[in-house]
Amino acid sequence: MTTTLYLFTGVWWAVLSFLFAPRSYLVSSEGITIRALVTSYAIPKSKIKRVEIVKDVKPGAGLTWAAGLCGYAGLFALADGSTAKVYATRWDRMVRVQTTGGNLYLLSPAEPEAFVEAVNRVVLAEAKL
Repeated sequence: MTTTLYLFTGVWWAVLSFLFAPRSYLVSSEGITIRALVTSYAIPKSKIKRVEIVKDVKPGAGLTWAAGLCGYAGLFALADGSTAKVYATRWDRMVRVQTTGGNLYLLSPAEPEAFVEAVNRVVLAEAKL
């Protein structure tokens, strides 16, 4: 019985991780949209203050939502004592999005440099006009 419960829990956790892990990021004049298979998350243009590449993020513990084989989605405590909303598939060469409210987002686009350049050109350049 216990083995079956552990197996069921493990399978359920893997399915949730697969469904809610980020699959793509869309940069538009409205902001950044993070797409997963069953939902999407948005960071509105009006809230985006700065974006930058960070090479060495040390993860701590997941506080909410899903962390698993397919990716990470939700609020995480970081090893440095801060917290961030993480929508990523890896922890290296992440993009940190700082918002006007002081919230941090950590994303893992396939091409971080191109992503940062697109946010600066499409989202932040318009905000400065």
